[in-house]
Amino acid sequence: MVRVPLTLVADAETVRLCHETEEVAEHLRSYDADFTTEAREHLEALVTAKRQATGLTRRDRLQQAVPAVAELFERLAVRGEPLGPHVARLHHLLDDYGAVELTAAVAVALARDACGAGSVAHLLEQRRRARGQRPPVPVILPDDPRVRDLDVPSHSLETYDALSRRRPDAPSDTLDPA
Repeated sequence: MVRVPLTLVADAETVRLCHETEEVAEHLRSYDADFTTEAREHLEALVTAKRQATGLTRRDRLQQAVPAVAELFERLAVRGEPLGPHVARLHHLLDDYGAVELTAAVAVALARDACGAGSVAHLLEQRRRARGQRPPVPVILPDDPRVRDLDVPSHSLETYDALSRRRPDAPSDTLDPA
Protein backbone atom coordinates (compact mmCIF):
# COMPACT_ATOMS: atom_id res chain seq x y z
CA MET A 1 0.00 0.00 0.00
CA VAL A 2 1.36 3.35 -1.00
CA ARG A 3 -0.05 6.79 -0.22
CA VAL A 4 -3.13 5.56 1.61
CA PRO A 5 -4.10 6.80 5.06
CA LEU A 6 -3.36 4.35 7.87
CA THR A 7 -4.55 4.38 11.45
CA LEU A 8 -2.05 3.84 14.25
CA VAL A 9 -3.41 1.86 17.20
CA ALA A 10 -1.05 1.55 20.17
CA ASP A 11 -1.20 0.15 23.66
CA ALA A 12 1.49 -0.43 26.27
CA GLU A 13 2.87 -3.52 24.50
CA THR A 14 2.08 -3.32 20.76
CA VAL A 15 1.75 -0.90 17.87
CA ARG A 16 -0.59 -1.75 15.00
CA LEU A 17 -1.21 -0.07 11.65
CA CYS A 18 -4.65 -0.49 10.10
CA HIS A 19 -6.08 0.35 6.70
CA GLU A 20 -9.79 0.89 7.22
CA THR A 21 -10.73 -2.27 9.17
CA GLU A 22 -7.78 -4.45 8.11
CA GLU A 23 -4.60 -4.72 10.18
CA VAL A 24 -1.58 -4.37 7.89
CA ALA A 25 1.25 -4.41 10.44
CA GLU A 26 1.87 -5.18 14.09
CA HIS A 27 5.07 -4.73 16.09
CA LEU A 28 6.10 -4.94 19.72
CA ARG A 29 6.24 -1.46 21.15
CA SER A 30 9.65 -0.06 22.04
CA TYR A 31 10.32 2.97 24.18
CA ASP A 32 13.96 3.21 23.07
CA ALA A 33 14.99 6.35 21.19
CA ASP A 34 16.13 5.85 17.58
CA PHE A 35 15.10 2.19 17.58
CA THR A 36 13.93 0.63 14.31
CA THR A 37 11.71 -2.44 14.24
CA GLU A 38 11.46 -4.48 11.06
CA ALA A 39 9.37 -7.56 10.40
CA ARG A 40 11.12 -10.16 8.24
CA GLU A 41 7.95 -10.89 6.23
CA HIS A 42 7.57 -7.19 5.39
CA LEU A 43 11.14 -7.00 4.11
CA GLU A 44 10.75 -10.20 2.09
CA ALA A 45 7.58 -8.85 0.46
CA LEU A 46 9.37 -5.59 -0.34
CA VAL A 47 12.33 -7.42 -1.90
CA THR A 48 9.96 -9.56 -3.99
CA ALA A 49 8.06 -6.48 -5.19
CA LYS A 50 11.28 -4.66 -6.07
CA ARG A 51 12.59 -7.63 -8.06
CA GLN A 52 9.40 -7.64 -10.11
CA ALA A 53 9.79 -3.96 -10.99
CA THR A 54 10.74 -3.36 -14.59
CA GLY A 55 13.79 -1.47 -15.79
CA LEU A 56 17.06 -0.73 -14.10
CA THR A 57 17.38 1.74 -11.29
CA ARG A 58 20.21 4.25 -11.39
CA ARG A 59 22.13 2.16 -8.90
CA ASP A 60 21.60 -1.01 -10.96
CA ARG A 61 22.73 0.78 -14.12
CA LEU A 62 25.87 2.01 -12.35
CA GLN A 63 26.69 -1.45 -10.99
CA GLN A 64 26.14 -3.00 -14.39
CA ALA A 65 28.39 -0.48 -16.16
CA VAL A 66 31.00 -0.17 -13.38
CA PRO A 67 30.94 -3.23 -11.08
CA ALA A 68 33.40 -1.61 -8.64
CA VAL A 69 30.78 0.92 -7.55
CA ALA A 70 29.22 -1.87 -5.45
CA GLU A 71 32.27 -1.72 -3.16
CA LEU A 72 32.18 2.07 -3.21
CA PHE A 73 28.50 2.04 -2.13
CA GLU A 74 29.28 -0.51 0.57
CA ARG A 75 32.03 1.68 2.03
CA LEU A 76 29.76 4.72 1.96
CA ALA A 77 26.99 2.78 3.70
CA VAL A 78 29.38 1.57 6.42
CA ARG A 79 30.31 5.20 7.04
CA GLY A 80 26.64 6.08 7.37
CA GLU A 81 26.57 8.23 4.22
CA PRO A 82 23.23 8.64 2.45
CA LEU A 83 23.65 6.87 -0.89
CA GLY A 84 21.06 8.83 -2.87
CA PRO A 85 23.17 11.92 -3.63
CA HIS A 86 26.21 9.78 -4.51
CA VAL A 87 24.16 7.55 -6.83
CA ALA A 88 22.63 10.57 -8.59
CA ARG A 89 26.01 12.26 -9.14
CA LEU A 90 27.75 9.06 -10.27
CA HIS A 91 24.88 8.42 -12.67
CA HIS A 92 25.48 11.84 -14.26
CA LEU A 93 29.21 11.15 -14.40
CA LEU A 94 28.53 7.87 -16.20
CA ASP A 95 26.50 9.77 -18.79
CA ASP A 96 29.15 12.49 -19.16
CA TYR A 97 32.37 10.44 -19.14
CA GLY A 98 31.34 6.87 -20.03
CA ALA A 99 31.88 3.54 -18.32
CA VAL A 100 35.61 3.18 -19.13
CA GLU A 101 36.58 6.51 -17.58
CA LEU A 102 34.27 6.08 -14.60
CA THR A 103 35.68 2.58 -13.96
CA ALA A 104 39.22 3.97 -13.88
CA ALA A 105 38.28 6.84 -11.56
CA VAL A 106 36.34 4.57 -9.17
CA ALA A 107 39.35 2.20 -8.98
CA VAL A 108 41.64 5.09 -7.98
CA ALA A 109 39.08 6.42 -5.50
CA LEU A 110 38.78 2.99 -3.85
CA ALA A 111 42.57 2.62 -3.69
CA ARG A 112 42.82 6.02 -1.98
CA ASP A 113 39.76 5.33 0.21
CA ALA A 114 38.23 8.55 -1.17
CA CYS A 115 34.85 7.02 -1.87
CA GLY A 116 32.55 9.99 -2.34
CA ALA A 117 31.07 10.95 -5.69
CA GLY A 118 32.86 14.29 -5.35
CA SER A 119 36.21 12.50 -5.19
CA VAL A 120 35.35 10.46 -8.27
CA ALA A 121 34.27 13.63 -10.12
CA HIS A 122 37.57 15.29 -9.17
CA LEU A 123 39.56 12.30 -10.46
CA LEU A 124 37.62 12.32 -13.74
CA GLU A 125 38.30 16.02 -14.14
CA GLN A 126 42.02 15.52 -13.47
CA ARG A 127 42.17 12.75 -16.09
CA ARG A 128 40.32 14.90 -18.63
CA ARG A 129 42.66 17.86 -18.11
CA ALA A 130 45.77 15.64 -18.31
CA ARG A 131 44.64 14.51 -21.78
CA GLY A 132 43.91 18.10 -22.84
CA GLN A 133 40.25 17.34 -23.53
CA ARG A 134 37.40 19.79 -23.29
CA PRO A 135 34.78 19.38 -20.55
CA PRO A 136 31.82 17.15 -21.40
CA VAL A 137 28.74 19.03 -22.53
CA PRO A 138 25.48 17.36 -21.59
CA VAL A 139 22.86 17.03 -24.30
CA ILE A 140 19.50 18.05 -22.95
CA LEU A 141 16.56 17.04 -25.11
CA PRO A 142 12.99 18.20 -24.59
CA ASP A 143 10.41 15.68 -23.39
CA ASP A 144 8.72 15.80 -26.79
CA PRO A 145 8.65 12.19 -28.13
CA ARG A 146 8.98 13.54 -31.68
CA VAL A 147 12.47 14.69 -30.69
CA ARG A 148 13.45 11.89 -28.29
CA ASP A 149 12.35 9.13 -30.66
CA LEU A 150 13.75 10.75 -33.78
CA ASP A 151 15.91 8.40 -35.82
CA VAL A 152 18.44 10.16 -38.03
CA PRO A 153 19.92 7.83 -40.64
CA SER A 154 23.67 8.06 -41.13
CA HIS A 155 25.12 8.69 -44.56
CA SER A 156 28.49 8.53 -46.22
CA LEU A 157 30.93 11.19 -45.06
CA GLU A 158 32.68 11.21 -48.44
CA THR A 159 30.45 14.08 -49.53
CA TYR A 160 32.16 16.26 -46.95
CA ASP A 161 35.59 15.17 -48.22
CA ALA A 162 34.67 16.52 -51.65
CA LEU A 163 33.95 19.91 -50.12
CA SER A 164 37.44 20.18 -48.70
CA ARG A 165 39.35 19.24 -51.90
CA ARG A 166 41.12 22.18 -53.51
CA ARG A 167 41.17 22.79 -57.23
CA PRO A 168 44.74 22.75 -58.59
CA ASP A 169 44.34 26.17 -60.29
CA ALA A 170 42.44 27.84 -57.41
CA PRO A 171 44.09 30.23 -54.92
CA SER A 172 44.98 28.57 -51.59
CA ASP A 173 42.03 30.13 -49.78
CA THR A 174 39.39 28.87 -52.28
CA LEU A 175 37.74 25.47 -52.03
CA ASP A 176 36.82 23.34 -55.05
CA PRO A 177 33.07 23.89 -55.70
CA ALA A 178 32.69 20.40 -57.24
